Order: sequence, then structure tokens, then C-alpha cells
Amino acid sequence: MTLCVSWIRKVNETEELIFATDSCLSGGERWHSGVKLFELPRRDCLICFAGETTRTYPLILNLISSIKFDEHLSNTHTDIVEVLDYLTNLFTELCNSIMDYGTQDFQDVLGEFEFLFGGWSWKQGSFKVWKLKYAFDTNAFIHNAVDENEMFYEFIGDEIDKAEELLEEEIKNNGKVLSRHFDMEPFKVLLKMIRNTEYNYIDGAIQIAKIHPPGTTEFFGVYWPSIGGKKTFLGKDVTFDNNPAVKFIDPDTACIIGEELPETLSAIEESVYGINTDFIKKCYPGGKLRGRLSKWEIHLVRSIFNDIAYAQFLENEKDDNTIEP
Repeated sequence: MTLCVSWIRKVNETEELIFATDSCLSGGERWHSGVKLFELPRRDCLICFAGETTRTYPLILNLISSIKFDEHLSNTHTDIVEVLDYLTNLFTELCNSIMDYGTQDFQDVLGEFEFLFGGWSWKQGSFKVWKLKYAFDTNAFIHNAVDENEMFYEFIGDEIDKAEELLEEEIKNNGKVLSRHFDMEPFKVLLKMIRNTEYNYIDGAIQIAKIHPPGTTEFFGVYWPSIGGKKTFLGKDVTFDNNPAVKFIDPDTACIIGEELPETLSAIEESVYGINTDFIKKCYPGGKLRGRLSKWEIHLVRSIFNDIAYAQFLENEKDDNTIEP
């Protein structure tokens, strides 16, 4: 069992495409930290899977290799729809090339699996997501697009009906109505189903990444199983030797740790903020955080706070190391 989801998240006026999945691999045995979410060698698209790992891993690795060594496919000037067409044909060719499986039925040999593939289409100026699956009646992979005019999300894997029921509950509990856009409600649904022992094969730390328009991927780590737990990345514990330079998410709040800004500032003085004083006053009119700061403004505010904290640290170290005569 597994559960993967993709959705469009709208933050202020900016949209971003998010992929998230559990980390459990199974098939006669269980791995709690199997990679199920992949960046392709062009950074404007993502792919994840549910089902037979013995089939999905070879297909994805072939796709990654094909794009990496093909100048046309690896060039982001090639629209994602062309990549989809190539992917569909490649997966069909590879699956149909399976042989030497004796008297077994091909459908039983191939097994059950599906993919979510999506990213930014520069030709259409919008995000696109497709669900891909092998169709035995046509002996080929088919892809179905998520309807852009409906609620833009897609689950694949197991317990889909339950996941959609929980998503509707999550939205209603937040006082919202079902719409095309979401915040982090699908993430919270995935978290609930991982934590519910009834679905014990939907398991492992959440893997999550997003695509920013006009097509740049960003992967995140997750504190697991909660903010008091360990840092994980793509389902695996982060260690001193394996410490990726990514931001980390608190699963209970779905907020990125370290990106929070204080709601109030006690005093905004030029002696502290220097040439940035007017900018800080603009972001904190009357000492209170202004609503709806842009991403760039948030980045600048955090950079200013970090610079001040570091300067104060150096000053304190200097004072501590001063030797009394």
C-alpha cells in the first residue's frame, strides 16, 4: 500500500505545484525509507509512483538516463508535454519488451503500478499533472490529465476514497469551501493516513517537493514523526555525513521551520537596523508585521535579522574574550 498526491497550492497570488508521498516500499518485504519522489534532469517536472517497485524503479531510472543524455529532452525550452509523450512511449516500449516469463499471463507478470507526472508548461503558461498507467486492452501506457477547471489535485495508490473523504473534511474544518486551489490540506491528509495504523502499509516519513513557476523544483525535508523527532529527507534520517541543504517542514503545522517572522518588533531603531531601518518600518508599520509580504520581502527581512544576530554574536564573543588587565 502507498499513497501519493499532487496539488496546486495558492499562496497569496502565487501558485506552486506540490508532490508528496509516503516512503514505504513493499513486495515480500518492507522498506520504510524508499525513495518514491524523483526530480528529472531538467528541474521543471517531478514524478512519483505507487505499486510494484520492481517495475517502477527500472522505468524511472531509464527515463532519468534518457533525459540526461538527450540534449532536446534535457533542454527546458522543450515543453513538458513533449517530455510526457516521450515518457509514455518509453514506458510502453520497455514494458512490452519483457520476455521469458514462461506460461504466466502478461498482466500478472507486469503487475499493478501507476505514476504521477507533472510540472510547468511554458507553452501553456500553467501547471500540468498526469496520471499514467499501463492499459492492457491497448498494450500501451495511457495518461489522463488532471482537469484544470476542477479541483486541481490527484491521489494515486491505496485508500483513495478515504483520502478524498478526509480532504473534504479537512477543508470544511478550516472553514473553507472546495475550490481549485488548496493550501496544505492534502499534506495533512497524507499525514493522517500514515499515522493511522489501520493503513499500516501507508508508512514512513513524508517526502515532499514543489515546483515554482516558471519551472524550478525545490525539495524539502520533514521532521519525523513530529517537530520533536529527527530530520528526514526523502524518507531517510538526516545524519552528519548526509545532511542535504534543504529547508525542513514541521509535519503538524505544515510550516517551514525558520521561515516564521515575529509578529511584532519592540523597537525599530537606526542604531540596530542601520540602512535597512526604513525597509523594516515598511514591513512592520507601527511595530506590527504587515500582512501579505512578498516572498522577496520575507527573504530580505530574514536576511536582515540573520545579519543582526550574527553581528551581535561576534560582539558578544569579542567581549567574552577581552582579558581584564
